[in-house]
Amino acid sequence: MSLCILTNNSALFSSITSASSHLIHTVELNVDGECVLIPSVDDFSRAYSELEHSFGSILVLVASENILPGADLARIAAQIHGGSAKISVMDSQQIGPGLAMLVHIAAQQAAHGLPLPAVEDHLRAIIPHLFTLLCPDHLPYYQIGRTTQKTGPVRDQTDAQQVYSIEEGHLVPYKKVRTQRHLIETMQEFLEEFENPQEIACFRGNDNSLRTRSLLETSGNLFPGIAFNECELNPLLKTLLGAQSLGLTVLE
Repeated sequence: MSLCILTNNSALFSSITSASSHLIHTVELNVDGECVLIPSVDDFSRAYSELEHSFGSILVLVASENILPGADLARIAAQIHGGSAKISVMDSQQIGPGLAMLVHIAAQQAAHGLPLPAVEDHLRAIIPHLFTLLCPDHLPYYQIGRTTQKTGPVRDQTDAQQVYSIEEGHLVPYKKVRTQRHLIETMQEFLEEFENPQEIACFRGNDNSLRTRSLLETSGNLFPGIAFNECELNPLLKTLLGAQSLGLTVLE
């Protein structure tokens, strides 16, 4: 095969077609207490060496560098790697389902035989049409060394919680909510902004007691026939964002 996709476990997949699943590989990010351990240059180099035995090109598609560092280390490893494979690193500017959607699209194109430059061009055209709204328990920050660790709760003195949108890979304040009902209404209003979504994904921590059925109903009424996938945060994203976090990603 000519091309494979290398990502990390910050991607939340709802499903992967069997025709492209064998083209998707991961560099695992591990959790140590309340810290996320970032892969090193050597970790990426080892992954490249293993993959180039089977693939001529490797597309490294990682989470937003501004949320979960790693893209720069992947680029350094690609620059110093002396293997035979052609390696390109892309910052998805997303995390969770948004990253997974891009990885899935790239793998589908690779399965159809598209070369690395064509897949990259297609992803660059898609990234501006991916939109994510996120209400985390806390914000991650890049700690000195190879870890990303949480800060305090994302609440102000009035106990209002901040909701963020992901814009060009940055967490940008979107709105403050004071109740769970207000949060769900904010997510519903976010859905109503779209005209022609192709895929919708809701992601949440397993400690989140919010009922998201109303989001599913809103999506069904506005966009009948469009998939609405629900994903539970994995241990990595629960550590990074909080076990009660709630997010919504739309690909238009």
